[in-house]
Amino acid sequence: MAKRLPELYPVGTAVQIWLGEQIWVDGTVVAHHLPAVWVQTQDGRSWFVTNRRRIQKLEEWDAD
Repeated sequence: MAKRLPELYPVGTAVQIWLGEQIWVDGTVVAHHLPAVWVQTQDGRSWFVTNRRRIQKLEEWDAD
C-alpha cells in the first residue's frame, strides 16, 4: 500500500507545492489532517494538499 502524505512529509518538512501554470511555491508542512497535509507558503498562505503529484520535498526539485 502506498504511503499517505503525512507519512511522507512530517511536520516541519520543507516542500514545494504546485499551484498550476508551471508555478512551484516553497513552503513548510505545518500540520497533518488525514489523508492530507497543511502547507504554509512563504507568503503566509495555507494550503490543504491532498494530491501526491502536487507536492515534493524541496531538495527533490530539479530545474530541468
